Amino acid sequence: RGELLELRAAELAFSRDETDVLLTGVLGEALPAEHLDLLVGRTEGWAAGLYLAALSLAGREDRRGFVEELVVGDRHIVDYLGGEVLDGLDDDTRSFLLETSVLDRLSGPLCDAVTGRDDSARLLDEIERANLFLVPLGARRGWYRYHHLFGELLRQELAHIDPRAVPDLHLRAAAWLAAEGSIDDAIRHACAAGDQTLAAELVVTHWRAAFNRGELATVDRWLDELSDVIVSGDPDLVLARAWVAMDQGRAREAERWLAGATSGGSGEAAVLHAVLCFKLGKVTHAQRVARDA
Repeated sequence: RGELLELRAAELAFSRDETDVLLTGVLGEALPAEHLDLLVGRTEGWAAGLYLAALSLAGREDRRGFVEELVVGDRHIVDYLGGEVLDGLDDDTRSFLLETSVLDRLSGPLCDAVTGRDDSARLLDEIERANLFLVPLGARRGWYRYHHLFGELLRQELAHIDPRAVPDLHLRAAAWLAAEGSIDDAIRHACAAGDQTLAAELVVTHWRAAFNRGELATVDRWLDELSDVIVSGDPDLVLARAWVAMDQGRAREAERWLAGATSGGSGEAAVLHAVLCFKLGKVTHAQRVARDA
């Protein structure tokens, strides 16, 4: 008859005003607005986490720095999440949480690819129902993320107990995401794995499509993820650098990158050279280069 009222984590999360009241009561004074906003964002309104953070904030001078490094710097929260949550889990669930902590967003098939399991969707459903700091991503059915603090604790624990597994987990994620067309995430995981060769291959293959969609900032970020040695050693990546710089109005920077792009005799690089000369006011030279192209 519609008489059931369900209260879950989203309803129990403290608002900004409620957080202000709680912290003022514990600390005896109000936090500056910027510190309050940071704390609400980091804890996502988790009441116990806010209270533990308030206890740790008492007497600290560098409160902003503490809030920004909340998981690493606060033994109360680490002890609570580690002792009360992680240590109470069975080995199978704990292993799953640690291995999937490298992911910013989780789904059954993606977690299967990363962990080698075939029942990740079921396990994610059980973890959500157990309120283990798993947040559904509303618009994407079957997709989740870990609560920020819990995810950071999991990654910290994984790096402590099995650091050699981390690159391989990222590479599995990169392979699955690339196959699914999630190139941005795939490149990020390849870089996190330390595999610059794979990341560069993904950028070379996909930068033109992203560039032609007007996603200049995305391509620029991809290139920033690669070392200068990798970019400079690949004429196609150099060409990408020059195109992005030119289209973002950084003509002089584009000119510096262009020398490496044109050295391979690329027709595309020659066209870019003509356009760049025109933008720099070298109209006669631009006309000559365009004819040659």
